[in-house]
Amino acid sequence: MAFFYHFLELFATFVEGAIVLLVSTNLAGKKYGTKKNSAYILIASIIYTVIITLLNNWQVFSFVTLGLAILYTFVVILFLSDGKLLYKLCSIMMTWFFINVADYILSYSLIMILGKSLDISAGIPLILSPGTARSVYILVNKSLQIIVFFAFRKLYPKLRMLNQRSIALLLSVVTVAYIVMSVITNLIISSSVILLQIAIIFSVFFIAITIVSVIISIAIGSKYQNEKREKELLALANSMMEKNYTEIKSIQNTISKQVHDFKNHLRTIDGMLPDESEVKKYLSDLLETSYQQSQNCNCGNEVIDSIINCKISQAALQNTSFKHRIQLNNKLNISPVDICAILANQIDNALEACAEIPETESKYINVDIRQKESFTFFKVVNSANKNPFDSHGKLETAKSDKKLHGFGIKSIQETANKHNGYLKNEYVDGAFISLVMISSND
Repeated sequence: MAFFYHFLELFATFVEGAIVLLVSTNLAGKKYGTKKNSAYILIASIIYTVIITLLNNWQVFSFVTLGLAILYTFVVILFLSDGKLLYKLCSIMMTWFFINVADYILSYSLIMILGKSLDISAGIPLILSPGTARSVYILVNKSLQIIVFFAFRKLYPKLRMLNQRSIALLLSVVTVAYIVMSVITNLIISSSVILLQIAIIFSVFFIAITIVSVIISIAIGSKYQNEKREKELLALANSMMEKNYTEIKSIQNTISKQVHDFKNHLRTIDGMLPDESEVKKYLSDLLETSYQQSQNCNCGNEVIDSIINCKISQAALQNTSFKHRIQLNNKLNISPVDICAILANQIDNALEACAEIPETESKYINVDIRQKESFTFFKVVNSANKNPFDSHGKLETAKSDKKLHGFGIKSIQETANKHNGYLKNEYVDGAFISLVMISSND
């Protein structure tokens, strides 16, 4: 029977080591494939079992044992994980913390049940000494740990979605919680009334600190997720915008070809008619009429051409003067999506501002794009009926839906930052000026 109890202890230690290494590796990010990773964890768990068994033969509960167990886990995770060091540390401490939380809760519950008393000192010998009670405790405890950690395995990748600041805060909270939990457990086992009182005061203080830390962590995590979603929305909007202008360019080219072919057909018909016929005279007058397209921009960059020509039409519909000057000495080393994010949003903001001006007043939009040395400048100047900046220097919106405010400006700013540039907005003498400078050497 003694052999069975000894084997059960070894099995419990092995399961504990395997769970800690498996969960920590998945939280931090696996370096190897499933089969190779499992083989390494199996070997490392056997070594862990030997080390912890030797330490437990020296003393059942020891901070030295806990410290060496965590250190050994860290060394193994350094080898098995390809995540950042901060994420590795956090994954290890989180795993150890919840492993021991489950262990302590279950052990104290069984101690009170088996000892038939709220005084845990009566039941502790039953759990710590080899026998039926300890065997039940080991089997239930390890089964519970296996079920819990495998049940939540789909949530492990969520940890790697947090930014480093949130991870650092989470690591600090979990580490302090683990230390406090271990100290309090040791104080409880000592059965000293004074030490128990200290443990209670310490627990209340720590609970308050933990709640505050969790609130801060949630706030930081929520802000990070909101920023991430916002960037994804901006990227999607810019991509769709680029696609629309590409389609507009294609339509413009098709119309241009159709007009050219149509004029050739008219010339052919004209040549087939009698010289003095009324139809021939009508066709001659028709051919002399200019069939110029509304495509007034042809700078060599298809995306810029499409945006400018499209906006010229929009400006005409709201009786807004639209002028452009584009000087490109070299090919723009900017993706079509980024050009749309800057130029289309600049002009859209200008059109919105002009739409607020009464029809009786002058409305204009001037676009100036030029290259100088290694920089490209996008400048859009438009008339404005009032200063769009509030008393704090922030841009106000005329949109009825305030939630939509700022996405165009944010998209321009994000794209400028991406290309090591800047965005400058100002209001001067009744005109709003949007200037974007980006590096052309990306």
